Amino acid sequence: LLSLNWIKQFVDVPQIDAVELGNLVTLRTAEVEGVENQAESYHNMYIAKVASLEKHPDADKLSLCTIDVGSEGTRQIVCGGQNLTEGMLIAYADKGAKVKWHGEGDLVELSYAKVRGIESQGMICAGEEIGLETDNPEGQKEVRIKDLSYLESEPGTPLSEALEKNDMVFEIDNKSLTHRPDLWGHYGFAREFAAIMKTDLKPLDENFDFPTEKSSLKINSQDASACPYFGGCVVTGVTIEESPQWIKTLLQAAGVRPVNNIVDITNYVMLELGQPMHAYDRSFVEEDFLEARFAKKGEVLETLDHKKRELREEDLVIANSKKALGLAGVMGGVNSEIKDETTEIILEAANFNPVTVRRTSTYHGLRTDAVQRFEKSLDPTLAKQALIRACQLIKELCPDAKFEGGMVEFNEYEVPKIEVKLDPKYVQSVIGADIEGKEMIDSLERLGFEVQKDEVLTVTVPSWRATKDVSITEDLIEEIARMYGYENIPATLPPLPITPPRDLVDRRAKHKARKILAHGLNCTEAIRYSFYSEKDVQSCMLDESRHLRVENYLSEDQTHMRTTLVPNMLKAIELNLKYQEEVRLFEFGRTYIEDGYMPTEEKHLCGMFAKKSKKKKSGPLDEAFYDAKGTLEVFFEKMGARGYQIIPTENGPNYAHPKKCAEVKYRGRVIGHVFSLHPAVVKKYEIEADTAAFEINFSQLIGAGVSGPEYKPLSKLPSLTFDISAVMNERTEIAEIEKTIKNCGGKLVKGVELFDLYQGPNLGEGKKSLAFRITLHSEERTLTDEDMAGIQKKIFDQLIAQGAEIRGI
Repeated sequence: LLSLNWIKQFVDVPQIDAVELGNLVTLRTAEVEGVENQAESYHNMYIAKVASLEKHPDADKLSLCTIDVGSEGTRQIVCGGQNLTEGMLIAYADKGAKVKWHGEGDLVELSYAKVRGIESQGMICAGEEIGLETDNPEGQKEVRIKDLSYLESEPGTPLSEALEKNDMVFEIDNKSLTHRPDLWGHYGFAREFAAIMKTDLKPLDENFDFPTEKSSLKINSQDASACPYFGGCVVTGVTIEESPQWIKTLLQAAGVRPVNNIVDITNYVMLELGQPMHAYDRSFVEEDFLEARFAKKGEVLETLDHKKRELREEDLVIANSKKALGLAGVMGGVNSEIKDETTEIILEAANFNPVTVRRTSTYHGLRTDAVQRFEKSLDPTLAKQALIRACQLIKELCPDAKFEGGMVEFNEYEVPKIEVKLDPKYVQSVIGADIEGKEMIDSLERLGFEVQKDEVLTVTVPSWRATKDVSITEDLIEEIARMYGYENIPATLPPLPITPPRDLVDRRAKHKARKILAHGLNCTEAIRYSFYSEKDVQSCMLDESRHLRVENYLSEDQTHMRTTLVPNMLKAIELNLKYQEEVRLFEFGRTYIEDGYMPTEEKHLCGMFAKKSKKKKSGPLDEAFYDAKGTLEVFFEKMGARGYQIIPTENGPNYAHPKKCAEVKYRGRVIGHVFSLHPAVVKKYEIEADTAAFEINFSQLIGAGVSGPEYKPLSKLPSLTFDISAVMNERTEIAEIEKTIKNCGGKLVKGVELFDLYQGPNLGEGKKSLAFRITLHSEERTLTDEDMAGIQKKIFDQLIAQGAEIRGI
């Protein structure tokens, strides 16, 4: 959140509509998502004085007040505030004002109304109802009115004026600033405003008269690469109290809650310059010694959020000679904060390695304002500027404070000197606009770049843009283009031939497959990350050696690149089963297998099916497995992948059930598996449902070739169909029965469809009943009943020979 009043301390902003200014900043620098006019929040609100106070005649907990609103006259208010007194200055909201009742819910527009028979002309506001600090003690439910006597304003003064809430606040999208560490403070944005408006930027006051005597404070950094600058100073005679209103107003505009004068100063400096800093209670430090070092193995630190954290040896900490006091660049220790009784402090400002801070923040799950800034690679010179600015503010807010000696520094950083050659003619050709050289130089110099003028310019990058931001010619061209205005660059078509793009077969096939699964087979597409955790590798019994580990992973759940889609699909199944009895999901995704110099990267398709089974005495019938198999068969048919085979195997993936798995072959190559999930895997993911899946290598499927639909004229000759039902051993494979039936009928058998599978106590233990529908057809002649009877007999004889019992036809 960016305060325009704060910006105006450093640059003269001409009179311009705030929304128009926000649009200009969006075009030139960073995306402005919204502009808040603070005064609008206090429309029709005034300072008023309680002139008289008496009990409501018809309610014990209500008061009848007469308030003086200055030139607005007097008003009669019915109020439930328990702390009202005559002469008290309060916030009065007239009709048309918008407030939150008791600080909760949406804004409500006020109108005059009768309360217990007496008209109330507006409302006397508690702090939480108008966005101010509450005066209510924690846990107390009674209404307490905000006492504004400290403002010393006359009755009738508009509340926005009395509170100095007349600011324009810009909401900036953080993601548009990730490459600009200089814009994480108001001064950096003031530089941008000055460049945009072509006005002068006021330089920072970097002067402060420190005492000449040597300070007792000692500062050190064990590793200059992790902490190249570390500075501090000792301040005594400090009185902890509330900050003046001007500081609180600016902090609140930037979305920060005021705490006390010292804490507010450190936050103020961070928001002004972009440099986080910390103030330690000197008594907690115990000795005038601060050091940046890496944590010791097993060292424990309780941070300000009151959580004890076991530190790693790669975590950088701020410590005294005995213990860690805080996580460097992340969060302070629990007892290091400033207390009401604090009288002596140690101010600290440092520059930390951004990678070290980011890794510590990610590991410990701490995302703070300091982390957001340090991880962007802050300008090392900012730390010293921040210390000086904090000392200036302490001297202003605490006149009795004394500085014990001067500033103490550990300083081993060097500002990188980056010089970039820039040919104005080349800039014009790249941007596509006739920008004069003088205008280029003016834009760069206003942004802080030093320019040596010649036919080819030599541009020196300032320290605040030299940390992984500006380093090549194209970076400078971007600076010139945005200051010139992208909207001013003429739009022209590139001089390139316009030809149709080449046909991407695999993409077209993926779109077709998605339609088949989603629209034709009632499956829902899942989109999961390309990573999973070490726990997933173990839970699915995967081979660790085939995985690529992510070096800079974002969380412990994303440490390995996936070699299969199954683990993440299991998580999706587990989540969806909380809300549904049956789940049918599919996902397209790439897999990554460690394979020497470059990993093998292929596109896979996984379908997963789960159904909460109704318990039967005879046990489940593996519905999910047949659902997965049937879905895959229809999918192949619709895709035109003819000639596939689904063959039982005991050599499936580790996460597959050893006895309920089949390999999928296409054109002589195994491209995947269909399987029930291994019971141990299902248990690990806490899935209480019959679960099965198929996973195929989609890249290999499409690479082997699929064809479109085949046209076949309808036969002029009729077909014959008949059903048979047989009881057999439950271990008999269905594929084996289908093969027997086809062998018995030869070319006349055009279809064998299993339409019923039954197991029950009346069949006997270890038995199952299968019912098939068999279709006979000939293209040469009309089949007779004798043909059908002959084939039936052959089938019956073969099934009986295999131990089956014929139940019916």
